[in-house]
Amino acid sequence: MKTIARFMASALLALAGSGALLAQDVIYRINPSDTIPCKIVEIGEELVKYKADTYSQDLTFTVDKNKITRIVFGNGKEMTFADSMFGKENYETQRKNAIKLSLMSPLMGATLLSYEHSVKPGQSMEFGLGIIGAGRDVDDVNPFGAVAKFGYKFITSPDWYDRRQRYAHILKGSYIKPEVTFLHYTSEFYRVDYIGSTDTYRMVKDKTATTMFSVMLVGGKQWVFNDLFLVDLFAGVGYGFGHNPQNESWHYGFLGADNDTPLSLTAGIKIGFLLGKK
Repeated sequence: MKTIARFMASALLALAGSGALLAQDVIYRINPSDTIPCKIVEIGEELVKYKADTYSQDLTFTVDKNKITRIVFGNGKEMTFADSMFGKENYETQRKNAIKLSLMSPLMGATLLSYEHSVKPGQSMEFGLGIIGAGRDVDDVNPFGAVAKFGYKFITSPDWYDRRQRYAHILKGSYIKPEVTFLHYTSEFYRVDYIGSTDTYRMVKDKTATTMFSVMLVGGKQWVFNDLFLVDLFAGVGYGFGHNPQNESWHYGFLGADNDTPLSLTAGIKIGFLLGKK
């Protein structure tokens, strides 16, 4: 009888153990093929603690939550995770929109304003509109027209890792921005009008229309102060083309793209204010 009792007790323990094994939790790391069968002990603010059957139950292991995509518990329920760097909930109290002025543009013959909107942590869209002629007329050509820009900004994350790392502000940081520009303007110029013969002429004021496009890669860095004020320093290079009858190299929205080269350049500094509810 004692032998039978021992056998039944062993069988029950084995059955319980196999049931526990089947009902164990599974941690899925960022690499989909990297899983950890275990028993979850604790899910903290930054770490998940667990025990593994292959080691002594006196040992407790930890894994960073930023390295986990999900946990499937033994009862079938599932919990998902996102890297704290890119978790939207970490930036809910920050303003995510900004109006900016290209600081030097009025001195160069145009006034350029842009609007930036955060799409998600690390990415934002920027739209720009400007009035050509709303500024200092450096060459005395009375320019008049408009410029439109669109760019999609990729804000770089830090090149070192820390569990507590966050963007200081969702719109702050170094960035790369593919950008397209369209502009159209008229300007005045003087042409020689010969009268009767080549010995007699007069200077006649005329107008010409210029239409240009550019595709650029812009790099820069943006600083945000107290969730209210920002400074954006930038420079870019790309390809420009269009209708340029006067072979101008200054187009009020970018530099270059004349008859000698399609190379287009931009650089400047923007200042702005953040908008929206905190």
